[in-house]
This record gives sequence, structure tokens and C-alpha cells, in this order.
Amino acid sequence: MNIAFFEPLNRAWEKMKRILWQPFDLAKWLVLGFSAWLAGLMDGAGGGGWKWMADDNDFPGRCNLNGSGEAFRNAGEAFIWLPIIFVVIMAVAAILLLILWLSSRAKFIYLDNVIHNRAQIVEPWHRLRDLGNSLFLWRVGFIVACGLVALLLLLLFFAPAATLSLSDALAGLSYAAMGFGVLILIVFGILAAYVALFLEGFVIPIMYKFDLKATEAWRYFLPWLKARPLPFVVYGLFVLGLGFCVVVLFGLVCLLTCCFVALPYVGTVILLPIWVTYRLFSVEFLAQFDPGFDLFIPAEIEMEDGS
Repeated sequence: MNIAFFEPLNRAWEKMKRILWQPFDLAKWLVLGFSAWLAGLMDGAGGGGWKWMADDNDFPGRCNLNGSGEAFRNAGEAFIWLPIIFVVIMAVAAILLLILWLSSRAKFIYLDNVIHNRAQIVEPWHRLRDLGNSLFLWRVGFIVACGLVALLLLLLFFAPAATLSLSDALAGLSYAAMGFGVLILIVFGILAAYVALFLEGFVIPIMYKFDLKATEAWRYFLPWLKARPLPFVVYGLFVLGLGFCVVVLFGLVCLLTCCFVALPYVGTVILLPIWVTYRLFSVEFLAQFDPGFDLFIPAEIEMEDGS
């Protein structure tokens, strides 16, 4: 079985033209753009521990302890701000969780609108509630897991930097550990990016198609990934190339519109053909692995019956 990339993209483009231009409906654009904007709220996409100390020559890891009394006094003053900092952190975390929840619910609303060629918010918000909540919980767990793994890697490979001040031999080992740690973090970042890409592109449509929880949808998808890993890896690179083209296009449009397109929601509506095509592309790509997965068959029958 040959896995194509440009053919699914072409089919997605043709479906996008039918959804947005045949006929053109401004109200539909605005509502569909709003669902797309909500769906992408968290897709953009520290200090607080110890920091580097320096001696008179600004060499990291070495410390002059003559001013330790002043340091302790400053630390005492800093403790006064801890409750305020804690409240601020909790407020920011609560806001981010709210945005993540809204985005998770909206991803299914947006997909439902695109698949059925309509623009609704309230009805699919209630109908697809359980799917959105399941996705939200999975994303929270994934973010927490990634944070813990990243923290563990930092502790394993960057904590040895504290030995820089002990001897030249240990300093060399510390630099080697940090260099290896950087490579491990890069690999981990690539893997996490692929997981996020597969979640957005394939797992969410599987959840929608078969009314599955997020974990169940991953179990449905993973056999396809294990059987044909190379096409999915190339899919990530293909999307990366498309993303680069979109960034260039976005920059040009920003220049032509004096950054008007960069405004929240407004830019999503203006670039809606791109976002609709991208949403359709992953569904068309996945349908190559199983003809029974075609999400558009019920929608097309529904459209024919209504015409």
C-alpha cells in the first residue's frame, strides 16, 4: 500500500474550497473561525531554583562567601514575597488549565463543523462534552509527565554542574554530562512533539469517529503506527515543511496588513482556509490506512439528503 502525501493534501484543499467558498458565507466564516481559534488556544504553544554564582572573574560555579551575611538578609526579605508568588503561580496555573479545557472541548467542535460543513458552537459543545473532557484530562497528564521527565533529565545531567568548582577533571565530566543532557533533551523534545502532533492529527479524529476516550483512541492508533512507522515519521517532516511555508506566508501577510492579521481571532478568520485545510489533511492522510475510517462518508450522505 502506497502512502501519499500530496494527494490527501489536494483532497483537503478541495474540501476546504467547498466548505468556505461554495457558497461564501461571512457568518459561517466568523463562527467556524471562532471554533478554530478556541481549538488552537494552547497550540502556540525557570527560575525559582538555584542560580549560577560567580567569582570576581565571572567563572560559573565558583562563589565568594565573604558576603554571606548580606545574602542571608536578602533571603529573609525574599521569604515575605513567597505567599504572593504562590498565589500568582496558582492563579496562572488555574487560567492555563481553563484555557486547556476550553481548547480541548473546542477541538471537537471545530472538527465536527469541518466534517459536516456547518458552523455551530452550542449544540456540539454539549454533544461532544465527554470527548472534550477526556482529551483535557489526557493532555493534563501528558503535560505533567513531560514536565517531570524534563525535570529528571535536568537533575541528572545539569546538577553535576555544581562540581565545576572542585577540580578540572570533575569540571570536564560536568561539561560532558551537560552536553549529553542537551542531546537527550532534544531527542525527548522531538518525541514529545510527535506525540502532540499525532494526538492532534490522528487521535482526536479517532476519538470523534468511534466515540472513544483518549487512552482508548491511542490503543486504536498505535497498531497503525507500529505497522507503518516510516509514513508517520515522514508525515511529521511534511507538516514541518508546510508549517515553514505558513510562517513565511504569515510574515508576508503581517507586513501587508500592518500586523492586523496577528490579532487574536482576527488572524484565524483571515487565514481560515489554511487552518481548515490542515485540519482536513490529517483526516485524509489517516484514511489511507483504513478505508472504513473515512469521516466524510456520513457527512456527504447528509449533505446529499439535505440538497
